[in-house]
Amino acid sequence: MLLVGKFLSGLTRIASLIGTFCIGLMMLHVTADVIGRYLFNAPLTGTIVIVGHYYMIIVVFMALGVAEEKGAHISVEFLTDMMPKSVQGWLSVFSGVLTVAVFALLAISGYFEAMKKTKYGASIEQGSDMITIWQSYWAIPIGAALMALIAAYKIVVALTGSQNGLHETLEDAEIINE
Repeated sequence: MLLVGKFLSGLTRIASLIGTFCIGLMMLHVTADVIGRYLFNAPLTGTIVIVGHYYMIIVVFMALGVAEEKGAHISVEFLTDMMPKSVQGWLSVFSGVLTVAVFALLAISGYFEAMKKTKYGASIEQGSDMITIWQSYWAIPIGAALMALIAAYKIVVALTGSQNGLHETLEDAEIINE
């Protein structure tokens, strides 16, 4: 189980690097567009489409697995904190099962949508240019599947009492939850 957790942590590190790279590219792209628009009266064609259909989608969906690994999703625990630890544990498993179900469905439907968009070569007209966007549809099933896998792994670890192997540390959880 430990090796599975380390493997999943490796995948989240890759997803985090991809998201970070896209944020950097987005900043450079938007800055170049603003400079081109206001200093040279020559904006970059398709900036809005590329930012909205590539950078933002990749950043959001690649971050899902990272947030799940670190336990960084928003949670409200005012009722569950008053319950016994055993009930809290079972509620945690139950919420994990719901998370896996929802994100597995999102991954599956996202996969079929990405296949359809790839088959038809989805693109958007921007000015006189056509910008292909079918590639960005693949970030949705990849990010959702990563989150579902990590949530499922956390359920198995919770039920078996195995070593985790994920890079979520107590320090990470305390910093994130403050």
